[in-house]
Amino acid sequence: MRIVSVLLLAGIAQAALANSNLVNISTRLEPFFDDYLVATVHNVSLVLGIPENNGTVLSFDEPYEGNFACYVTVLKDEQKYRMYYRGQSTDKSPSVTCYAESNDGRKWVKPRLGLNAYQGRKDTNIIMVGDGTGNFCPFIDANPMVKPEEKFKAVGGSARTGLYAFASADGVNWHRLYDRPVFTEGAFDSQNVPFWSDAEGCYVLYFRVWSEGDFNGIRTISRTTSKDFIHWSRPERMTFGDTPMEHLYTNQTHPYYRAPHIYLAFSMRLMPERQLLSAEEARSLGVFPDRERHVSDTIFMTSRGGTAYQRTFMSAYFRPGLDRNMWVARNSIVALGVVPLEKGRMGLYRQHHYASPTNHLVLYSMREDGIASLHAGAEAGFVVTKPFKHTGTGLWLNYATSAVGTVAVEVLDADGNGLTGFSGEQASRFFGDSLEEEVKWSSGRSWAQLAGKVVRLRISLHDADLYSIQQR
Repeated sequence: MRIVSVLLLAGIAQAALANSNLVNISTRLEPFFDDYLVATVHNVSLVLGIPENNGTVLSFDEPYEGNFACYVTVLKDEQKYRMYYRGQSTDKSPSVTCYAESNDGRKWVKPRLGLNAYQGRKDTNIIMVGDGTGNFCPFIDANPMVKPEEKFKAVGGSARTGLYAFASADGVNWHRLYDRPVFTEGAFDSQNVPFWSDAEGCYVLYFRVWSEGDFNGIRTISRTTSKDFIHWSRPERMTFGDTPMEHLYTNQTHPYYRAPHIYLAFSMRLMPERQLLSAEEARSLGVFPDRERHVSDTIFMTSRGGTAYQRTFMSAYFRPGLDRNMWVARNSIVALGVVPLEKGRMGLYRQHHYASPTNHLVLYSMREDGIASLHAGAEAGFVVTKPFKHTGTGLWLNYATSAVGTVAVEVLDADGNGLTGFSGEQASRFFGDSLEEEVKWSSGRSWAQLAGKVVRLRISLHDADLYSIQQR
């Protein structure tokens, strides 16, 4: 486990607790990807999990894919997984949009669709050619008013053309919604990410801009919104709290499928001019000329809507690692889309060997909600939540301990005082590993008996991780 962000330590000052703002969590799942629910901690840290490398799932080995295939999007569409990506064999070749599919998210095939030929070959998985294909980025439209023939939507384009809007009924056969671009106020020289936000009740679009404009300054992210996918608001620059600006080449912002009010962002972070490989070593590895500079990695951040990202973790989520081909410009682009796999697991996909003949995509998996956690080691600690209104009949945790570890849950009132039957010696204590375990108290009291109260939780951890909580 990598400890990458330590919350400020503090005592439980009753006055401070009483003045904390009430948060509304209702029955939503609340993963600990940020400190939204946290008021006070002692010997507890927010840490990033380490995803498991499950190996290569797709090689960009077709002649129309090649060294510069990238900008992957993965969608879970009912029982099918769909993948979209740019095919581009050299940095000067025309780009195409390619498609793959899977039944389990692990074994992928490139269907021979016969929609677009390449150099006389008709048995390709190319679904689009021409303007808008280089950074084509689709999503499944969750708008309750969506038309069936527009179940899938996308944007694609460039600074030269602006962004066009596309739609599809089946995710394979696409058409432009309008003859003209729908949005033109951006640089767009990367993957530009749209989706429908249930939390905000509108379409949102995150896209590339430069801090000084006209491709000058630092690569960063702006956002615009729309009610109809045609008319977009004036763009606003995203903020990152009090953290320093960094070159963020992609944004990959999307709602977390288990808690869609939280947006996940796995951005590729670029270090201009930083170089590890010599030109000679890069050529020996098959790296495309002049791609040994500008090394990159991946960072993780979150947003709860609006124009703010939270950079809870400043360290890399993915480092380049021991593989020398990963120390090449613009490697470590994570595909857009964290998706469910088999029960209890979820996955994300990371590109390896960009700008090399061995360009490919790797699946990384983790437990559900396992991107980050509240963690305590051998020295026990605790966290006290902000006050929230009780609802439901039960409280459920996603947690894991070691063989000697323990989790204990106490219920406090809004001022931080223990509630009879729910605290002190009657705190709920347990150990093990569970994706969803209901908290029960030795006193026989139940969560349902707290109906209507404003409460806090005091959760003690010893050699344990807490991934999420939920009222049900």
